Amino acid sequence: ERNAHNFPLDLAAAIEAPSING
Repeated sequence: ERNAHNFPLDLAAAIEAPSING
């Protein structure tokens, strides 16, 4: 359950991290 809740956050971070990292 907790992992499922973290999934959207992790997904957003995985997409934002490379974007910010350039």
